[in-house]
Amino acid sequence: MKLAVQIDDEEGLLEEFGIKVPDYDALEEVWREYLEETDPDLAASEMASVSLKFCSTQTMKDLNRRYRFLDETTDVLSFPMWERGGEFTPPRDWSEIPLGDIVICPEVVKLSSDGENRDASVDFLRVLMHGFLHLLAWDHDTEEKETAMFSEQENLLERYLQKV
Repeated sequence: MKLAVQIDDEEGLLEEFGIKVPDYDALEEVWREYLEETDPDLAASEMASVSLKFCSTQTMKDLNRRYRFLDETTDVLSFPMWERGGEFTPPRDWSEIPLGDIVICPEVVKLSSDGENRDASVDFLRVLMHGFLHLLAWDHDTEEKETAMFSEQENLLERYLQKV
């Protein structure tokens, strides 16, 4: 299986907020390996894809209001293609599977990391892994699910950091 990440950072927001641009080849490799391990049926597809968009705080606030009915900004929103009732349900007979869209607001990531005295580039990667897991129907709407999801997010982050 090949995994492609399509990136939209037309406004140069990562650079503007001092966030190191990730190694997208390593990211694709980590995500592809994860899919092969966790969903062998999906991994039999020829290709999977993820759309990644970086946006301003105003755009993120607008998206959050429109899709989550929250009139505030946030660091990441995910729009999974195949999440139904908390389950990951992609078609098993397609050769190419779009997994969905991840939208990240670099400014919110930067403000949060500065406030917690953490590295914004690492926090950005953490948010990226978080968004990817949401595409696979992971959620954190209960304490148990939150613990599991955040642990898996750190696992993915560690895998990525070992590759770069």
